[in-house]
Amino acid sequence: MKVEITKALKALLDAQGPDDADELIDGFIEWKSGDEYGHYLFGKDGGYRTPAVGLQQYALRHVHLVPITDQLALKSWDKAYDRGVHNGKGAKKTSNRVLVYVANGKNTEFLLIYVLPEPDAHKIADMKTTQDSLQMKRFAKIAEAYLDSGEIIA
Repeated sequence: MKVEITKALKALLDAQGPDDADELIDGFIEWKSGDEYGHYLFGKDGGYRTPAVGLQQYALRHVHLVPITDQLALKSWDKAYDRGVHNGKGAKKTSNRVLVYVANGKNTEFLLIYVLPEPDAHKIADMKTTQDSLQMKRFAKIAEAYLDSGEIIA
């Protein structure tokens, strides 16, 4: 499995701590190698219908990340994780903080694009403002370049 990261995401994570980018990549690999419910840091996985990547809907993806600032959401996250760990039945861990990424068709190569922060991740993805729409379309262009040529343009 090959996992790469954009310069923009690396800069964001490096500002938080020197090992955060490596930890995110390692955690992502562990999560993708297991199941959706088995990793504490990663939750529900899904694709965005819009914006399309090229002509393909749902190619631009996101995975919910453990909440940092919303304590109520963190309690819910912990409860869902504990249910999955202790009784083997997965529970969807959701939050308003997501990692935007793209995967090749075989799910063997991934580009981690950016983390949309709490509490705005879903608001940004709804693209109701010009700024949010431009940001999501930029993510789609980054994803398209990576899928077409392996180039990381951000």
